[in-house]
Amino acid sequence: MDTRARGTRPTEHSDTRASVSSATADVIAARARAIANGLIRTERAPRGTKVIHGMMRLECFGDGYYWIALDGSRLLRGRTQFEADELQPKFIDAMERAGH
Repeated sequence: MDTRARGTRPTEHSDTRASVSSATADVIAARARAIANGLIRTERAPRGTKVIHGMMRLECFGDGYYWIALDGSRLLRGRTQFEADELQPKFIDAMERAGH
């Protein structure tokens, strides 16, 4: 996939700790970080996570955002956390594997 159209570079390695405060980064589980990194590495989301309403938020290259529970137990996709749809467990597992 050509990422130049989006104004990004292919991601070799990304660290979700760099974009949130150190206190917040301490409560984010390794699984949640791996899921976020998997979304970035597979070019589904650009770098840059925020923690909002107790969930990590990544902008989606499509429409809306990815919402990741801080413990990595849930992954949602939608414009707001409350309107978002929960994604399938197999997809979540695949993003976790891609993020390691």
